[in-house]
Amino acid sequence: MRTFLVGQSRLFRAALSRLLQGTTFAVSAAAESLQDAAVVDGVRSGDQVVLLLQKPDRLADLETEIEGLKACGVPPWIVILARSLDASEIAEGFLYGVDGYLLEEISPEALVESLNLVILGEKVFPSQLVDLLTEADWAKSRSRASGEYDANLSEREFEIVNWLARGAPNKVIAGKMSITEATVKVHIKAILKKVGVHNRTQAAIWAVQRGLLAGAGE
Repeated sequence: MRTFLVGQSRLFRAALSRLLQGTTFAVSAAAESLQDAAVVDGVRSGDQVVLLLQKPDRLADLETEIEGLKACGVPPWIVILARSLDASEIAEGFLYGVDGYLLEEISPEALVESLNLVILGEKVFPSQLVDLLTEADWAKSRSRASGEYDANLSEREFEIVNWLARGAPNKVIAGKMSITEATVKVHIKAILKKVGVHNRTQAAIWAVQRGLLAGAGE
């Protein structure tokens, strides 16, 4: 597995490369843009690749490139690193196919832990997102825009969706609820169908938009 770093800031690339030295995600190559030959050839080589991408001013400018990379035979794991928190852009990024969206202020240890979750198939996002989405004014405006929706979740599904909203991986959810990871996956599949979303991140956002964090298990 190789790690590629893409960012317009030379200082950003140098600093992050140094921070990741000696870890599983030591940077193999750093480039200024996704069009760089080293990045393109590296992703198309068939190797497993983690791509750390410094968010540009407009994430939408990279939509085509990200979707193209995710369509490769062995798609890379793509993690966006941003300076600030923007709920709309986080949702937008996951729709494009990114696997993680983190803030540049994250500690090196937390970054490595997050990347380990990503290569295990989990989606990662800032814990501050929960605080942002549960702010009363924001939640109310989103509720008016999307309308009320009764997903008819069972008690167990309700508990699981609360853990999803907290960013908990399947292993943690299974341990908290004393069930197997396979059972958690079955419940998540049912939740996605009932809620009408495509992945666990969208389900988490759906939950916090509707205030379902209240009364969640600890």
